Amino acid sequence: MQIPRTPLLLTTALMLLSAPCRPAAAQSLAAPAADDTSRVLTLQEAIDLSYRQNPVIEAERIAHEAAIDRRKAAWGLRMPQIGVNASYTYMSEDIKAFDLNAEKDAALQQIGQLPLPFPIPSEILQAVQSLDLSLTLQKQQFAVVGATVAVPLYMGGRINAAVNAAKINIEKSSQEALQAQTDLFAEVVERYYGLALARHVLRVRQQVTEGMQKHLDDARKLEENGMIASTEKLYAEMYLAQAQGEQKAAELQIGTVNQALCASLNQTAEYLPITSLFVIDELRPLEYYQQKVKENSPILKQVELTRRLAKEGIRAARASFLPEVAAMGAVNAWDWQLTELAPRWVVGAGIKLRLFDGLSSEYKHAAAKKDLQRVEIMQTKAENDLMTLTEKLYNQLQSAAAEVHALGSSVAFAESYLNAKQRAFAEGMAPSSDVVDARLNLAKAQVERLAAAYTFDVTLAQLLALAGETETLGSYMMQPDFQIITNE
Repeated sequence: MQIPRTPLLLTTALMLLSAPCRPAAAQSLAAPAADDTSRVLTLQEAIDLSYRQNPVIEAERIAHEAAIDRRKAAWGLRMPQIGVNASYTYMSEDIKAFDLNAEKDAALQQIGQLPLPFPIPSEILQAVQSLDLSLTLQKQQFAVVGATVAVPLYMGGRINAAVNAAKINIEKSSQEALQAQTDLFAEVVERYYGLALARHVLRVRQQVTEGMQKHLDDARKLEENGMIASTEKLYAEMYLAQAQGEQKAAELQIGTVNQALCASLNQTAEYLPITSLFVIDELRPLEYYQQKVKENSPILKQVELTRRLAKEGIRAARASFLPEVAAMGAVNAWDWQLTELAPRWVVGAGIKLRLFDGLSSEYKHAAAKKDLQRVEIMQTKAENDLMTLTEKLYNQLQSAAAEVHALGSSVAFAESYLNAKQRAFAEGMAPSSDVVDARLNLAKAQVERLAAAYTFDVTLAQLLALAGETETLGSYMMQPDFQIITNE
């Protein structure tokens, strides 16, 4: 993963971080002055606010609870499945065991045609005619209300795979929540220090404007005394206007970065960051951070959990080749016109084994094995990428610290050079352009030094987040070589 060089004002999303940042020792005594509406804010307070109020953290919390619910649902696969059912049936006709009514009618007709010595009484014929010589097993309409129960005894490992996968998904949701927290931490650190940098840059621009105004006043006095030409005064006026424009742009940039920080904190306010930009020279060896990344990185843990999920996927696919065994039972609680021959309750057990399903199970099993191979390859690549990223951040830290120190010398030289040119101009020994250039060079060196310190701070937070050492950021601020960086 490529981490771009942080520009003057924060514009680039950086690598995922996590951890509170301390810092009483890092409070700047030379922070830019706040107006009456500004809210003083430390970096730790900003992080705490984001953790409590940012909707991303709330969403991940809900996702974790959903994963827990899905695990409980998976456990339900082991439990008996009990249900209540009701049915009404209307058939085309009754179901009969035999029906002799037609033969009865034919026999009565034949008896009526026989020459009998005496007539059969009509009462007897009617009684015989009314006899029903059929046996009905089930009437045309009937209804049943009952309960059923099914208990899985052996599902070929499918239930175990589902339960294990649900447990792994809980762990994965925890790591995803940690990853979201590191994302938010990176965002807050970036925007907090971006706002601090923007305020320092505004102070530099104000100093430039004040210096240009003083230079213009001096140029006017020298022109009135005939010591310099009018072009020298015009030159000072031109660069004063330019300095005023840059100061206005710096003020607008503060509003933009402040709004971004408000979005991260899910609040609306004008913030004054007081946790200073800083640098330190002493870091632990690179191997220490790389080992911590291997042990603690939420990214690597998520990949490992994905590998375990792929293994459970293989177990679930392999279950298709094995038999399924279940016990079952049913009882009729109420019925209407149901035959007495129907049992009132039944119990039993069943087994099901797929013999052929169009090779679907074979292909699913082969696909699950390939998924595991793919995840294992990506796991190796992810670890190598993080090792490379750790080394890059480590080198960038050292480079930023060296740049801060080098620019400190540049700032000191630029200040001395500006003082010399101002004295020379006051004595009529140097042109106005020398003073303007000297002041602009000083401002450039100051801004570059602040930007280098900003790069150091954000990169250090990234490195500690990757290594799972975010809680130790405060200890870095307590080191003997800790140095606050301001534009003073």
